[in-house]
Amino acid sequence: MADIKKKPTKAKETEIIDEVVKDVVVRGRGGINNFGNNKKELVKTEAQRIVASGLLQETLRAYRQPKVNNDIELAERIDKYFEMCAKTGQIPTVEELCLSTGYAESTIWDWETGRRGGFSSDTAEIIKKAKDFLKTFDAKLVISGQLNFLTYCFRAKNYYGMVEKTEVVVTPNNPLGDTSNPEELAQKYKTALPESFVEGEIKK
Repeated sequence: MADIKKKPTKAKETEIIDEVVKDVVVRGRGGINNFGNNKKELVKTEAQRIVASGLLQETLRAYRQPKVNNDIELAERIDKYFEMCAKTGQIPTVEELCLSTGYAESTIWDWETGRRGGFSSDTAEIIKKAKDFLKTFDAKLVISGQLNFLTYCFRAKNYYGMVEKTEVVVTPNNPLGDTSNPEELAQKYKTALPESFVEGEIKK
């Protein structure tokens, strides 16, 4: 009599699915093991889903904010965003700050840099001050060990205008040397000429 295979239990099915998902995430197309030395496996767990849900809710809250209509509303919206982050422990970001104003990040960038006119001449200063707040907070995260330094550098270059540069001081050399007196220069180069040249004439 042929063997009858038992149907796997619900727990076993879940275990099999989790293994397949893990294998796809790690080694499949776009898998994280396809990127250099990043070998950490991404395992789908309930804890990770809870974190993702919380982050999405935070982002959705900012996404649903209506557009501000003037500088006063802009300043108030930014202040409320920072206050909310301080109370809830939410990490403020440039991207989410822009969302909370009701405008795209590119629009906020244009207002800040003057490529596009804001509500008034004060709009750019309001945005710059908000970014200074975020820059300071990010620096504190790095100092306290809560933010990777390379991540900070990447964000600082993209959002805060940080530039890596090495200053080189170039001192031009005078081809005539340190001597500036015309008579001394004439005597110096006269003695350097061959004896056949005397005061511009050639001895025959």
